[in-house]
Amino acid sequence: MAKKEEGFEKRLARLKEIVETLERGDLPLEQGVALYKEGLTLAKACGKQLESARNEVKLVSEGLLKEFEALESADGGD
Repeated sequence: MAKKEEGFEKRLARLKEIVETLERGDLPLEQGVALYKEGLTLAKACGKQLESARNEVKLVSEGLLKEFEALESADGGD
């Protein structure tokens, strides 16, 4: 799991670099377009990783919630 997070952090850092470079506006058109494409690819990859992590957290949370509800039912609590 640490490997995924490391990859995410690296991608995010690179994406920030690209945004800063593009915001300066001093690149030739070809370089700007290439960086823009790279940024889109990185943004898409980061989005997929975030969605995967969100789903994983949701599954764990729901599982724990169901376990908690089962314990409450067994104890006779509300």
